[in-house]
Amino acid sequence: MTKLSKKVIGVDVGSKFLTVSFNDSNNQDQVYNIENNQRSILSFLKKFLPDDYSLVIEATGNYSSRVLHLSLVKGFESSLINCMSIKHFARMKNIIAKIDAEDAKLIRLYGELFRPEKYIPQSIEIEHLDQEIKLLNDLEEEKRRYAVKLKSLRFNPYLNSNTEKHYERRLKELEKEIKAVELRLPKLQDEEFKEVKDLIQSVSGIGEKTSLQLMTATSGFKNFDSAKSLVKYFGLAPRIYQSGKKCYSPGKCRTSKTISEVCCMSALGRQ
Repeated sequence: MTKLSKKVIGVDVGSKFLTVSFNDSNNQDQVYNIENNQRSILSFLKKFLPDDYSLVIEATGNYSSRVLHLSLVKGFESSLINCMSIKHFARMKNIIAKIDAEDAKLIRLYGELFRPEKYIPQSIEIEHLDQEIKLLNDLEEEKRRYAVKLKSLRFNPYLNSNTEKHYERRLKELEKEIKAVELRLPKLQDEEFKEVKDLIQSVSGIGEKTSLQLMTATSGFKNFDSAKSLVKYFGLAPRIYQSGKKCYSPGKCRTSKTISEVCCMSALGRQ
């Protein structure tokens, strides 16, 4: 955990607006709403010095990627925080209100108290590969959906041939799009990526697509500092509850302690 003396800007993320909380030069709490676009974010960041402030940002997938990227470009040390961490932090402080301003303050307080590790961005290569894999998953899901609809439609005794042809034509188009994406995937892999991917595929039962998904979800496993962290992240670690004579497992654990925890969480969550 990186200990910093900098002040913290807490950022609650929405699709249209960001709610930010920080202490100004007079140590007074300030809460602003800014638009979640490049111009507004850059205008806001100009008011602060990277040597004086760091950002702690709520992880909300693509919605938080813009402010994260721009803050890193401007030289700020930034961290991503899982929304569940903030939820449990609010419970600990007995806060029951759920409003953006309160959430931004909680994120700031969380950052000041725990000083989360600095976000380590993925390489452009892995980012592009991640997007292609998600596109491939979406196309395959759409293909399955159309195939099921066509199969069901053919049971109709009054089948409209034009409707049937439309479904058949769309399935052929999807098949072509899937093959095109599959052909692009090998071109998006650098040498280091290929080496790790080959090691993963040496495990029985893991093929090309699974290995690529594992690589993009974990940034080539660079986001994990131990095997325990990886197992917990994928929800395979059993939980144990023991109190007095009672001892049982309430299920599996889905938490992780990684170098870039929330980056991985959001990456896998969008699969």
